[in-house]
Parts: sequence; C-alpha cells; structure tokens
Amino acid sequence: METKTRMSCEERKCRILSAVRKIFSRQGLEGTTTRELAKEAGVSEALLYKHYPSKEALYQAMLSSCDNEFMGEVKKIISLEPSTSTLVTLVHFLVSSLFGHRVPDLEIRLRLYLQSILGDGEFARFIMKQKQETCSVVPTISKSIEAAYIAGDMVQTSMPAALRALFVDRLTCALVSELLPTNPAVDYGVTREELIEHTVWFALRGIGMKDAAIQRYYNPKALALLSV
Repeated sequence: METKTRMSCEERKCRILSAVRKIFSRQGLEGTTTRELAKEAGVSEALLYKHYPSKEALYQAMLSSCDNEFMGEVKKIISLEPSTSTLVTLVHFLVSSLFGHRVPDLEIRLRLYLQSILGDGEFARFIMKQKQETCSVVPTISKSIEAAYIAGDMVQTSMPAALRALFVDRLTCALVSELLPTNPAVDYGVTREELIEHTVWFALRGIGMKDAAIQRYYNPKALALLSV
C-alpha cells in the first residue's frame, strides 16, 4: 500500500514538472508566480509547496528530471585525457550538442537565461553555477588548451586558457540563442551541419589552435558519431 502511495506521489511530481515548463519558458522565473505555476500544473499552491518549497527548487527539479542520459555522455567525454585531439573533440561535442538541441530542455534554459540577464541576472547566475558544478566541459577544454600548447599545436597568447575555454562556451550559446525563433534572428546562409563545422573552426582558431593541427584532428564526419 505504501509503495502505491509513493508511486502516486512521484507521478504527480512528474506531471507538475512537465506542466510548468511552458509557463517558465514564456514568462521566466521572475515573471512567474507560484499561483500561475500551480494553475498550470492543475494543483493547489499548498500542494505545489509540499513538493517544491520555492520556484528555484521547482526549476532545478525540472532541469534534473531529464538530464541523466545526457549527463552520462558528458561525464564520459570530459574524462578524456587532455590533449589536442581531446580539445577538438570537446569543442565539436559542445557545439554540435547545442546546435542539435541535444541538451535536455535547451530552449527553456536559454529563454530563462536571456530573460534573467534582462532583469537582475540572479537566475542566470544560478544556471551558470549549476552548469559549472554538474555538466560543464569548460574546465576540460581549458586543460586541453594547455596540453595542446605544450604539444606545439597552439600559437602563443597571453590570454588565460580558462578564459579562452569560457569564450567558446559563451559564443556557442549566443549563436544558438539567435536560432531560437521559428524564423531565426540571423540567416547564416548555410545548413545546420555546415554552421556547426564553421563554428568549430572559428572557435578553435579563436583559442589559438594552428590550422595544421585543426586539419589533422578535426574530422566532422567521424566526430558526428558522438552526437548520434
């Protein structure tokens, strides 16, 4: 009997998480009230608070609810030994995962992030902190930049490796954000696959990788198997 009650509770929580995604993406965290969230989920505010003590807790649960499969993939790729080859693989994985919308609830995350930075930025900082603690490839990209420099595959620059790695991440997110509307904000005049390849080349050159090294290690068709 107790097992049945717990399952019923879990099912209700799943329905709540599924229902609130739309309203969060439309109105953002700051613009959404718990009353609206409860109405969207078809429950009372009291019941909503019973499961989730705050809007932040509800949103975090919403993100975590479908991260498991993708997170396993991320953990596998960031465990690679830092090297020039790993650097190319990581940048391609980052770019292709975002452009291919393989990150769970990517559109909702991006919309909430953009709405937040137009406000006080509090929730944007929360999203970045959560990302850095759970699924960021940026630290491994940074270590691989240093390894590639030692291998002679990077040009000399005074810019810290950690900053270059972060630039790759933020550039990709900015480009993907422009493609959110049904009619994208910018027409790049190429296919999605070509845009991924151009972005990877631009990012690798931007962090200082030599063209010869990019040509040696970047095989889009082979790396695309990581994004299937």
